[in-house]
Amino acid sequence: MSMYKESQFWLRVVLAILAAILFFSVHNVYWPVIVSLIITFILIPVRDMVQKGLMRLTRRNIPIDISILISFAILIFVLSVLTNIILRPLVEQVNLLAVNFNTLWDKSVTIITQIENEQTQFYIPDQVKSVINDAFAKVGNYGVDGISNFVKSLFAIAGTVVQFFVVPIITFYFMKDGGRMVRSFICLYPIEYRLQLDVLFNEIQHVLSSYIRGQLTMSCIIATLTFCGMWIMGVPYPMVIGLLAAVTEWIPIVGPIVGAIPAILLGATVSLSLAVKVLIFYIVIQQIDSHIIMPQVMGAVISLHPVVIIIALLIGGTLFGIAGMVLTVPVTAVLQILCRHLWFYNTYKTKAMNTYGKN
Repeated sequence: MSMYKESQFWLRVVLAILAAILFFSVHNVYWPVIVSLIITFILIPVRDMVQKGLMRLTRRNIPIDISILISFAILIFVLSVLTNIILRPLVEQVNLLAVNFNTLWDKSVTIITQIENEQTQFYIPDQVKSVINDAFAKVGNYGVDGISNFVKSLFAIAGTVVQFFVVPIITFYFMKDGGRMVRSFICLYPIEYRLQLDVLFNEIQHVLSSYIRGQLTMSCIIATLTFCGMWIMGVPYPMVIGLLAAVTEWIPIVGPIVGAIPAILLGATVSLSLAVKVLIFYIVIQQIDSHIIMPQVMGAVISLHPVVIIIALLIGGTLFGIAGMVLTVPVTAVLQILCRHLWFYNTYKTKAMNTYGKN
């Protein structure tokens, strides 16, 4: 009997893995679900706060649907305010940058050529020069179309009408029945495994929700600091640079470096001294982010070694491009939890057998 339950358990594990592989192999399906999960994790604290507030005001149990709808209304209001305050000036700066892109690019190439031709005490190997020149050539080929595609990619989440309407619906049911869905999945397994699965899903939910909220907070802080710094120093297009800093903050380790390069180049189009100031500013911001902001916001949510993150970053970027790099840390953290539970599977099994008996 126990052998039958053992094989039954692992059969269900295999089926769950196959279902996950099938899900992630259909691109048009998993992106709306992933976006819905992100919005769900963001709105759950708002929903709980609204629910508690309504119960205090009315002194009766309020249907969860009302709290969810109010949470959506709050989200729409916040997005509307941000659109009026940030998006319109941002679009104007992006359009202006697109118009002047070729001129700015020519200035950047000229400055880099001058630095390269000057006799300095620093020796740059020919291989490094070749890599840098190739990179600049590839970036230059994009031109205005590259900027337009970048801006479009920022809003590609709701790129189709179907996805635009599907995401709120999925989010609503995740917020309403998410816990019930998880319990229904856990109930598919024998009772002696449900405690472990319940702990497993709670850990995954805690890590993902904390990571998403933490990353959003960090992105907003870094974007604000970057915008203020660029605006005070007089670097062109500070809102575009701030937005780029917010986006690249989601890419671990290499993201801030990538986000600093356009700011340094734009500063160099004004003067070399301004480019040096921008470089120093980004070094300071990176240190503040690593040693002050990240420990305070994220805490010990993600306990991954930097080497593990870098390797996962390379794998994610190779397989799925930019999206894979953004999702590297949360996916690796989830895999770490799964591996830990499978590694100590016998410990959980023994504990369950002592609780529920051997049959």
